[in-house]
Amino acid sequence: MDRSRSARHAVTSRAIEQNAVRLVLEHGFDSVTVDMICEAAGISQRTFFNHFPTKVDAIVGTVGPRVDEVAVRRFLASDSTDVLGDLLELVAHLAPGGSDDPAFAAARWQLVSREPALLKLQMDRMISVQREMVEILVLRLARHVGPDETADEIRDQADMLSHLVAGMVRFSIEGGRPDLPPGPLDFERTRAVLRRLLPKLGG
Repeated sequence: MDRSRSARHAVTSRAIEQNAVRLVLEHGFDSVTVDMICEAAGISQRTFFNHFPTKVDAIVGTVGPRVDEVAVRRFLASDSTDVLGDLLELVAHLAPGGSDDPAFAAARWQLVSREPALLKLQMDRMISVQREMVEILVLRLARHVGPDETADEIRDQADMLSHLVAGMVRFSIEGGRPDLPPGPLDFERTRAVLRRLLPKLGG
């Protein structure tokens, strides 16, 4: 695909996504059809399906969470003792949703958090990066090994943290209080809650 054609493809894809998200926010997921999205975007059904296989893909995107290589290098190179803070920064780069357009990202996350089926889909997608996250976390945690800790214990810690990642994302996007509407990702609040919670867990 040449550059100009690729640019046109990207513009059409974004128009489809934006109209799909807007319509579902206005009318609800079950009420919006592909025909409605096509009419709003000014395209044919054939064009729609050249860009997205389903309505759901147009709403949440076809690409699930992926580990950002630059963020990983920064995470592994950090000499900070604030592993939690660095981890939350890394997790922020796992979140799809139009990061180059904050307003669209916020709208998409608001929609995802409001529709249980879409939220489950996004959480299921997080599983796809879990194994990769374990290996990354093992490398970072290995720098903080206690005198009596084994390699297996470090891997167990990394595995548990990788499972917690999905919970961090869900907590962050759902808001959790009436005065905190869903999305976009709010990891500053997540970090503050964890800072106060962890000492209470003892150990």
